Amino acid sequence: MNIITLTLQLPAGYELPEAGRAEISVRNADGVQISTSGGQGSNMAPREPLQQPWQYRFQINSERASVGEKLSVKVQMYQGGTALFLDTEQAFTWDGGDQHVDIPLSLAPASLAETVQAPVFGS
Repeated sequence: MNIITLTLQLPAGYELPEAGRAEISVRNADGVQISTSGGQGSNMAPREPLQQPWQYRFQINSERASVGEKLSVKVQMYQGGTALFLDTEQAFTWDGGDQHVDIPLSLAPASLAETVQAPVFGS
């Protein structure tokens, strides 16, 4: 098993809201989910305030991804029902060992942040 550490780079001067809910997912080139945080159940993000720098760690092995495979990362933070970051995926190539990857994030424009709502799970 190897550990990949994602350092999520916030825009200059931006601080994570204490009441924010984070959702992070990592998928392989075939779209198969490798790791997730957020949502509900066992994947629920921790309730304590997120620390800065904002880092997300997950384990990976060669049974789930190949050395040199491109992995896709999607990060979102919700405050109430409002999405705070642009809805974009970022990719990196797994080098086959423990790895540190910087993921820059961009704030959603105010008009978009007011209209994008958090997904609702269950009924």
